[in-house]
Amino acid sequence: MKILFENYTFNAASKQITFNTDEALTLERLLIITNVTDNIIIYNFADPNAGGTFANNVLTLNYNTTAMSDLDKLQIFIENQATPSSEETLQYLSDQTALLGRMVKLLEPLSRQNTSGMQQVDVAASSGLINQRAWDIYPGPLSPGLGALIMQAESSFVLQSRIAYATLRQNLEFN
Repeated sequence: MKILFENYTFNAASKQITFNTDEALTLERLLIITNVTDNIIIYNFADPNAGGTFANNVLTLNYNTTAMSDLDKLQIFIENQATPSSEETLQYLSDQTALLGRMVKLLEPLSRQNTSGMQQVDVAASSGLINQRAWDIYPGPLSPGLGALIMQAESSFVLQSRIAYATLRQNLEFN
């Protein structure tokens, strides 16, 4: 796949383009270079008259650029030689993605809001025991038994979420 290379220095008088990168480029990766200021192709891998020589990330062009300016804008396309991922790396990324997916699922709301913007929690089971401490923390227009039941459901959800998150977090690795 071709990519646009933009970090270069152009010396028109010496017919040289210096590629400012730590990556070691090769002549085989250069595709085409166009002086977009003058609308002229100055390097084309398929044209022997528009070729060049390459050493130490410096391209010396066959094309005569002495009449051009060092400030002319160049469009440089090179071949991207990204190394494909190994099976081990792909499996690692798949595992990490699955763990992150589980975390996102845990963050989905278990409850909903009613028309007045209040949080509603669906409670499937009821308990005959009244948790007075929960009622003291959660006083409201509800009966003490229902208030305690809602507090128990919310506390249970929070505890389960924390345990699940801690379990998932142990399996994640960040580089």
